[in-house]
Amino acid sequence: METVNNTQHEFELEDLRQQMAAIKEKVDQQGHLNEELVKEAIQSKMKGVHRTSFKLSLVALLCIPCYIAMRYTYNFSWPFIIVTILMLIGFVLADYLINRLDVSHMGDDLVVTARKLTQMKKNRSMSQKIGIAMTIPWLAWFCYESFMHRAITYGIADTWGYVITCFVGGIIGFLIGVRIFRKMQRANDEMIDQINELMSEP
Repeated sequence: METVNNTQHEFELEDLRQQMAAIKEKVDQQGHLNEELVKEAIQSKMKGVHRTSFKLSLVALLCIPCYIAMRYTYNFSWPFIIVTILMLIGFVLADYLINRLDVSHMGDDLVVTARKLTQMKKNRSMSQKIGIAMTIPWLAWFCYESFMHRAITYGIADTWGYVITCFVGGIIGFLIGVRIFRKMQRANDEMIDQINELMSEP
């Protein structure tokens, strides 16, 4: 009778081990699945950031020949044109350096990815502050160049309306830039939050 009880007890223990193993396997699979989903979501968002960055860089580069043409069409000074071109090139280079993460490997190591995304957010914020500090005097210089040319050609009265239009256009462009900046920062926050949420799971 004791042998039968021992055998039954061993069967129960073995059945319990199998159940625990099945539960552990299911938990591991669920955790792996969640990690894969987070990885795919991060890569998708980062591709969106790269697309936005590429479009902005393309627009900046296309502006270079436009400003060179303005030198001859509107008689803008060469110092202003050269500074403007250097600013545009600097913007493109900074944007590339900030967003150059390899999408295909993002999420392979969540801790490393989170650290890189956090650094990317800080760098983008610093880049925006520097950009604003440079854009304000540049916009004033642009208005001055526009005023000097049109005042000679069309007179002071007509020139003020033109300068005000340019200034308003610059403000609108600035607001659009701020909106794009916030969109990219929000994408960074969402990626970091997804990683933190996954890593906090038991």
